[in-house]
Amino acid sequence: MSQIRYFFIFTAFILISFTGNAYSKDAKPYVSMVMDGPIGPAYYEYLKKGIELAEEKNAQLLLIKLNTAGGLLTSTRDMVSLIMESPVPVALYVSPAGAHAASAGTFIVMSAHIAAMKNGTNIGAATPVQVGDSPIPSNIKEQKAPKDDLHEKAIKDSSAFIRGIAKERGRNAEWGEMAVINAESLTAKEALENNVIDFIAKNDDELLSKIDGKVIKLKDGDIVTLDLSSAKEIKFEPDFITQFLTIITNPNLAVILMMLGVYGLLLEFYNPGTMVAGVIGAISLTIGLYAINILPIDAMGLVLLTLGLIFMTAESFVPSFGILGIGGVIAFITGASIMFDSQAMPGLEVTYDVLIGIGVFGVFLVLLTVYLTYKVYNREATTGAESIVGGKAEIIDWKGKEGRVRIQGVVWQAYSDDELELSPKDKVVVAKIEDLKLKVII
Repeated sequence: MSQIRYFFIFTAFILISFTGNAYSKDAKPYVSMVMDGPIGPAYYEYLKKGIELAEEKNAQLLLIKLNTAGGLLTSTRDMVSLIMESPVPVALYVSPAGAHAASAGTFIVMSAHIAAMKNGTNIGAATPVQVGDSPIPSNIKEQKAPKDDLHEKAIKDSSAFIRGIAKERGRNAEWGEMAVINAESLTAKEALENNVIDFIAKNDDELLSKIDGKVIKLKDGDIVTLDLSSAKEIKFEPDFITQFLTIITNPNLAVILMMLGVYGLLLEFYNPGTMVAGVIGAISLTIGLYAINILPIDAMGLVLLTLGLIFMTAESFVPSFGILGIGGVIAFITGASIMFDSQAMPGLEVTYDVLIGIGVFGVFLVLLTVYLTYKVYNREATTGAESIVGGKAEIIDWKGKEGRVRIQGVVWQAYSDDELELSPKDKVVVAKIEDLKLKVII
């Protein structure tokens, strides 16, 4: 009897061990990443690499913790496309408390296979930027927009975009449209009640617990059942390229780099040979122009900014006693302030602190240039014939009204109107230069 009991215990042990090994073998990991800031090209590349990593690691889920005030429409569309076509289920979690998924973030959250929020967060306000002075219609469906009204076209396009996303994911398409048309926003609780998100979770563990066992249908028709009870987390931090793109696509830094680039090159022109200022200036200007190139900008703002740079450069070569320089600073600041629209790119605007700093720095350099130019124009000659007049010469030999003198290491023939009794090494003053002779007086 005891042998039978030991046999069953041994068999159970073997089965438990086998089951445990099989379970751990089947418990695929999940990849987590954080997006905290404006949506732009950098985060598009980050998301693309995150999906590729999840595929490579055979992960069962890509979890993205999101906090954004919005960003670029082009990058948003690209990121939504990546999520919709992802071979790995994607979960968007608006976190931490106080975070929001506004504007571009609304589209991205609604495109995810799983959408969740933390209490104290909000979502919405996805109205595209207003173009021109046309008012935003209260109900775009009841109005027929003129063909040239770009703003209403943008609203209709964005409305159709978010409706398509919501219907694909089985979410509230009507609210999504209102988020675009009327800039409506919801708290986490309201979003859950209105079928905008799937869950509210107080932390990552609770979110994983709630979505454990959820069945996800992917774009290619594959069905995935999440098993997250013992799944290991693979944290995917932004690489150097992503961090670099995130930094340089900040309009504040782009404008500062352009300013430093121009003044660095000017300094190299003034003092050639060291190469330090020139190299730093060239690199700064190139990076600044690259950042502006990948960001959507207003043409008039770019024209004013470029005109400002030209005027400030011209002040250094064609002195106008500050007129060109001050005008250049004003044009540069005005261009920088209107070149990036904060409504089109929430969180991607040039701040007043930066504009004031650039203005003060620019005015200081212009005034310094004017001061140095004034000193150059009023400085006494230190070389040539003009520098000799008024200077003291040393007698080499002298007889009556003529003799030879030395000044600045050069020997000259000299004369005076009166007969002078002078000895070698006596000092006389040069009155003028006439026919390569110095007229001297005592």
